[in-house]
Amino acid sequence: MTLRIPWIARLLITALALSGSACAAEVPAVTIRTEAYPRPPYSEATYYIYERDGKIICTKLAVCDKYDQCDIEYHAGTFVDSQDQKTGKPYHVTAAVLIPVGKRAKHQCLAKFVPDAL
Repeated sequence: MTLRIPWIARLLITALALSGSACAAEVPAVTIRTEAYPRPPYSEATYYIYERDGKIICTKLAVCDKYDQCDIEYHAGTFVDSQDQKTGKPYHVTAAVLIPVGKRAKHQCLAKFVPDAL
């Protein structure tokens, strides 16, 4: 027994599929990358930089000691602490990685400063 779908049903299914992909295309891509700076003694400042359309939308700063105890700050837009500006270039940089839409709510920086990215 073969299942026959009328042409109008096929047309509706195709229209729904296309409208769903159009809505998915409207969600802007948000990426995250990191930069690390040394902090004496035995600590490190890691900046988590969130970008959308090539622009920095918020920055998370985590300063961790050798026991992995961290102080965390969130800043809207671009931020580099004056202590790290004196250091110069970061010693470790990661490439930007796309954050899936379903996981964006877990990122406090986005929730605080860019709710439309969620």
